[in-house]
Amino acid sequence: MNSTSATPTGNGYDLLVSRLDEWGITLYSGVTGGGVIHFLKHFPPFDADVDGRAALFTLGEYSAGFVPLGHYLASGKMAAAVATSGAATKLLTCGLSDAKLHDIPAVYLVPLSGAATEGLAPLQDTTRHGSNVPEQLRAECPDGVFLLDNISTLASTLTQARRQLDNAKPVVLVLMHEALVERVPASSPPLSPPEPAETDDIAVFLTQFRQAVSDKHLVILVGEEMARYKQASQMTEQLCQVLHAKAIWSINGANAVSRSNPYGYGYISFGGNDSSLSLYENLGENDVLMILGACPDEYTANLKKFSAANTFYLSNIRGAYGQIDNSFSHFATGEYHHVHAPLDSLLRSLTDEGRSEPFGNIPADIAPDYLNALPLTQPEAGYVNMAELYQRLDAWWPENSLGFDDVCLAYKDRQYVTQRPNDRIRFFSLYRGSAMGGAFGAAIGARLASPNSAVFVFTGDGCFRMFAGSMGEARDLGLTLFLLNNSRFSIVEQGLTQILPDVDPRNYHAEVRPLDYCALARASGWQAERLAVDLSNLHSLLAKCRTPGSVSMLIEVLVDPAHVLGTNPRVKNL
Repeated sequence: MNSTSATPTGNGYDLLVSRLDEWGITLYSGVTGGGVIHFLKHFPPFDADVDGRAALFTLGEYSAGFVPLGHYLASGKMAAAVATSGAATKLLTCGLSDAKLHDIPAVYLVPLSGAATEGLAPLQDTTRHGSNVPEQLRAECPDGVFLLDNISTLASTLTQARRQLDNAKPVVLVLMHEALVERVPASSPPLSPPEPAETDDIAVFLTQFRQAVSDKHLVILVGEEMARYKQASQMTEQLCQVLHAKAIWSINGANAVSRSNPYGYGYISFGGNDSSLSLYENLGENDVLMILGACPDEYTANLKKFSAANTFYLSNIRGAYGQIDNSFSHFATGEYHHVHAPLDSLLRSLTDEGRSEPFGNIPADIAPDYLNALPLTQPEAGYVNMAELYQRLDAWWPENSLGFDDVCLAYKDRQYVTQRPNDRIRFFSLYRGSAMGGAFGAAIGARLASPNSAVFVFTGDGCFRMFAGSMGEARDLGLTLFLLNNSRFSIVEQGLTQILPDVDPRNYHAEVRPLDYCALARASGWQAERLAVDLSNLHSLLAKCRTPGSVSMLIEVLVDPAHVLGTNPRVKNL
């Protein structure tokens, strides 16, 4: 951030656009409309052949709300989503929910009805008499909603918003047209420099940690915050080897773990591997748990508290999702230590300290090759063997690829089958909000952020309903979408067979009407083919989707709705 930037001459819109540019935002996604036309007039349509300039990628609001999430996960760079008032705001901010729940910095821009229209029943009334948009947004993001309704305080308000973004939090900039068309006062302050980050004393942490691990077993839980650091997988592998500690990881934390890590015991909880589940379930008075930026959400910890004798939680995000008063002490049954500092600095310090003077923890055993207790099961005849498909794809993924698991069987089954991360592809799941179809918008954001990366999506026939109308806008992006077609909401149905075993299956309400998905995709300008049940055409389909300059590809996969692969411990909570 350039602290010497002067406030531009012009009106509030000019200042706003200038600040967003200084924040590095070049991608906007959404749909124009009456409330945002004066903001969006500053941007041309997105053009893949023009690099570096800020532009609008027009996309239906629901999918557009997830674009900034995929953009950030792929590149570490922020993006913005824009919608006009009314229903469009509600659709766009479905993505805001997941940005909050996954601590992803993203900018959402929505307008207000004019102040002078209050009480006059304006179209899409956002005042307290209508949808009361500011208070709705504040209910979800109390510190993340910024009203741009005063030209004299606009610069300082935007500085406050930037500080939220710097702490990995999304913000909503609420536009008041009457204020933004006013000229910026000459005395308006320039862009403020970022406040210096306060961190805890690493030396104190190292002393406490050394004392705690003496003659105890050490387990490291790797989370998605760790995955945002460069060379994260190399750092965690070095740490495990120096400390001789077992590692387990969350769904997205896998991106901070190398497949070659000899102490890797697998994914935890939802879709988790038996070795990691057993490890976490049996932590006790002889164990120390070190957590690298992992939220103990239900799909990670399954509502089970940290039961180790000592828990060290390492993070560089203040008030991250799940924390209470900047702490997870409420989640620990033993002694709890919260360490706030950049994770790469903490890991380097731990590794260097361990090399110079080994810690006194009990060395862990090398992880077994197979991390599950039972062999993989087979589907009924006439369906694709999903375990074999995941394994063959796992051996094929191109270098530097990106993948997204939608709210479908894939976000439970893929990691159970493959067991360990793949160093050639980073996979993401926005599972905390479980917004069906959100992976489509996230994949678009990732593709626009990293045009040289192959981007893959696993989605379900239920999820498909949420984004099918926006496929045309993505036809030239070269995405590959595996559509799992089993005519069911199978995540629900597979759970209900255990939760409600005596209920008539018709009352599960899990049926999804079959459609001609390939025809729908072709009508949107995509390539589309069905995968052969015996996988005989898999190689040729993958070759098509990797052809330079190819349009996006939908691959329909017939899936046995009753075939259970990955675990779903959450069933026990329902």
